Amino acid sequence: VERDRTLGYQEPHWKEFHFDLTQIPAGEAVTAAEFRIYKEPSTHPLNTTLHISMFEVVQEHSNRESDLFFLDLQTLRSGDEGWLVLDITAASDRWLLNHHKDLGLRLYVETAD
Repeated sequence: VERDRTLGYQEPHWKEFHFDLTQIPAGEAVTAAEFRIYKEPSTHPLNTTLHISMFEVVQEHSNRESDLFFLDLQTLRSGDEGWLVLDITAASDRWLLNHHKDLGLRLYVETAD
């Protein structure tokens, strides 16, 4: 999550991502959709275990936090390196049915403590 220095604090860190699925022809089906992100190893002494969560943003609000729909979770050690693959098929299915509901994905990174 771009080497963000705030990962050492107690609050969760998140970043939103948006995708354009309008090029998929009407009537076509998506059998699987994955979000892939490469994780570099961390040597930060406080972060030993990380929880990586993926949510679909289903509704945004001006006066409170957005409504989210849980998609996937991975737990890994901070020193691990490699590709993380998160299943986002449920979100892509909804977006193909209604393009106006595509409010993006939110990736959370939290420490075990």
